[in-house]
Amino acid sequence: MTVRVIAAIVMTLTVAAAGAPGALAQRQDVVVQSTTSVRDSGLLDRLIAPRFERRFPQYDLKFVAVGTGQAITNARAGQGDVLIGHSPALESQFVSDGFSYEPIGRTVMWNDFVIVGPASDPAGIMTASRNDAVGAFEALAAAGAAGRANFVSRGDNSGTHNKEREIWSLSGVPRNGSNEPSGSPAWYHKAGLGMADTLRLTQQCPFSGGGCYTLTDRGTLQQLTQNGAITALEVVMDGQSSSARGGQNLMLNVYNVYAINPAKYPSVKLDAALAFMDFMTSKSFQRSLGRFPSAQQPGFFPAAFPGVTLTRRLPRTVSAARRVTVAGRIASTVPSAAPLAGLLVRVTRFATPLNPIVEDRDRAGAQGAFRLRARLTRSGPQFLTTRRFQNLSALSLRLGGVKLRASVSLAPLHVASGEVVLRGRAFPARDRRRAVLQVRARRAGSQGFGLVHRVRLPRRGSRYRINVNLPAGSWELRTRYGDEGIVAPGASRVRSVSVP
Repeated sequence: MTVRVIAAIVMTLTVAAAGAPGALAQRQDVVVQSTTSVRDSGLLDRLIAPRFERRFPQYDLKFVAVGTGQAITNARAGQGDVLIGHSPALESQFVSDGFSYEPIGRTVMWNDFVIVGPASDPAGIMTASRNDAVGAFEALAAAGAAGRANFVSRGDNSGTHNKEREIWSLSGVPRNGSNEPSGSPAWYHKAGLGMADTLRLTQQCPFSGGGCYTLTDRGTLQQLTQNGAITALEVVMDGQSSSARGGQNLMLNVYNVYAINPAKYPSVKLDAALAFMDFMTSKSFQRSLGRFPSAQQPGFFPAAFPGVTLTRRLPRTVSAARRVTVAGRIASTVPSAAPLAGLLVRVTRFATPLNPIVEDRDRAGAQGAFRLRARLTRSGPQFLTTRRFQNLSALSLRLGGVKLRASVSLAPLHVASGEVVLRGRAFPARDRRRAVLQVRARRAGSQGFGLVHRVRLPRRGSRYRINVNLPAGSWELRTRYGDEGIVAPGASRVRSVSVP
């Protein structure tokens, strides 16, 4: 039997084995209970699903898109591995009740809510309440009572529905115990649908009096506008004013992700859940998120990592003996988020991708300010790094490349027991590789220095002492520090000595 025939048989058997049930490891489902806006905005189909399954081919993503309230109910019932929500109060209770594997969710992104309606704007929102959501709802209620307008509510205990109720609660409109307009007014309609379908219903507006409005997240609206599904609705209220009731951040819309706790349900596939969370908070996904659907008009803003504003940057060239200062402020990129007081901030270089060398560290103050003073030990890129903190992922921010020049000092020389004694300090004083200290000498009045001694420096320690034998006469000496591939070489000042 030829080698070619044997190879063909082996290949046939391999293919057959691959098709046999249980012969190879099966792709594992990871079930995500999520708010509908992640799907309806196009984020799921165009960004999350293809990239996650390409990065983790062992998992098959199963996405259940419902309102956040229903998603949390499903997660509480053990019907999934991961939860994505955008309703802070409901999510907080979910965590408090022990259904989250981690003690706090991971923030992924944010956008904002806007109010949309017909271009004719029969409620007059664009004129009277363009930057005031509460005022817009009051105008809607008044126009609805006059038979000129209708409001289409999600009505499904979703994050958007809870935001509606929060806005109604700040208004002067009479409300029931659920913080919705009381008395079931004819102009108030509960859709019980996801965000995309609620927008379509609002556009159709099959209600007496016409003039339908709704509250929506900006990401879903952009997707449906771009694909032509929504053509007859315009944004009538956005850009919430800081002086409006509820403040500037009333319309903020933050999305968090949670792994469901296997202590509640042993069936939870924790490895798959954590892989999905790591993917959603990864650098590559966050970068892509900031460009979706376009960099000019992103539907969401990435928020997994803290943002840094530097007030003192690293110089491009620096002496190893000098301390350099890196200062600034670190904060969540989500507007109105609490300051990151106590967050450990570090200046770090990486000897290898998995071997960080911390040059200095500081904890962020009450308002997120930090100041680090580091004595660097190697030329090359330096990074500002943090560990995971609260709901934010670990940060590694490139500060830039630094050319580090070795520094060596030489104290006044003296002669002891017939030898010249050289003392001084040499920097970098740690993390050396093949650091060598040379002693160079010349007779007083001559031109060039010659090498008279060399010694390998230990891995760490700044102080050195070297004894050198020289013939009688007047001499000039200097020391030189070199560590190839680590720092640029540096030399001391010239010192004079007379050898009897």
